[in-house]
Amino acid sequence: MTELLADPALRLLTPRPTLLGTGDADSLQNVDTTELPNGALCWVVSNATLYRLDAVSTAASAPDAIIVPGSGPGRWFALSGAALLAEARMSEREGAELTLVVGAPNQGIWQAMPAGTYAAQVAGSVFWTVNAATGIATYSGPPQVYQFEVSLQVACASEIITDPQISLSVNGEDIGTNNLRQLFMATQVNDFASLIALAVELSLDTGDTVQLIVRAAAQPNNLVVGPMLITGLPVGTPPPT
Repeated sequence: MTELLADPALRLLTPRPTLLGTGDADSLQNVDTTELPNGALCWVVSNATLYRLDAVSTAASAPDAIIVPGSGPGRWFALSGAALLAEARMSEREGAELTLVVGAPNQGIWQAMPAGTYAAQVAGSVFWTVNAATGIATYSGPPQVYQFEVSLQVACASEIITDPQISLSVNGEDIGTNNLRQLFMATQVNDFASLIALAVELSLDTGDTVQLIVRAAAQPNNLVVGPMLITGLPVGTPPPT
């Protein structure tokens, strides 16, 4: 109840002209958070970003995205605005064509993308790291809802028509199963390349992983997949549980 009963001036601070500077009276970092309630908000003019105080967080500092107060507990997290978009965007690509074996015993089974050379496209995205061999992206930011868009070129290894499906998996969910996922896109392809596109919102917690998964729902014909592009933008915070 402390947060709800706190003085409005402590819950919504006067905007700060600058972000950093422990000895700068105009900076957010200089604000002593000792008396502030969890969830206090402050707008920073210099980078046009709204920050929210997590009074119990001990997260590491991340430029513009996570600010360690000069005095007092907690961390300031970018909630919306320029800093969040610049630091929390996710984008990865694989430019090569890779072969996905979907014949027996893999027919109808969700598989991770084959080993390749995956690369993050957004320099300085402090909340995301991409495994260059597997394409698995690990999220290190606060709980957040992301809007993802995926585009993947896919063709058959021979002329037999195949029905490929693509989806995004959080923490490897459904890999190795034939579960019918709620959020997926499908097409029919032969040896001519087609493009599959997917758009989906995912609610992520700190430490979650995201990766593209593929299966052939019909016809055991190997797939040639790629180039591939995944992009994601934070769009809000998940509802309390």
